[in-house]
Amino acid sequence: MRPLLLGVLYVALVVYTLVDVAQSDDDVRHGIPKSVWVVAIVLLPLVGSIAWLVLAFIARRRRGRAAAAPWERASGNAPTPARPPADVPPAGPEDDPEYMWLLEQARRKREREERRRGDQPDESPDDEPRSDRPQNGNRPNDPSD
Repeated sequence: MRPLLLGVLYVALVVYTLVDVAQSDDDVRHGIPKSVWVVAIVLLPLVGSIAWLVLAFIARRRRGRAAAAPWERASGNAPTPARPPADVPPAGPEDDPEYMWLLEQARRKREREERRRGDQPDESPDDEPRSDRPQNGNRPNDPSD
């Protein structure tokens, strides 16, 4: 019975570390590709698994978060990382540089149009109705009528 229990624990350790490697971030792997870790764990199961557990634990502690298990990371119960991942979109429009650039371009365009309108003299004062503008939603006076 004892050898069977040790065998099950051995297989569980290997499976756990393989799943943990598959779900890990680059900084947790210390720059080593996932495929190298998988090969190390498959070829040297006990040494590779223990090495992974120790190095991953140290890396996660260094990042300032608890060593979360794969099921905790998948369910969202793990502590959040100190910095957001690079591929996360902006939270609001003011965080998006493209949106802010478009707003700036629209503001500059409005300013140019206002300057152009200020440079052109107005032919009639605003108080007097002009005959070529619609009055109260009516069509302009047509000289051919």
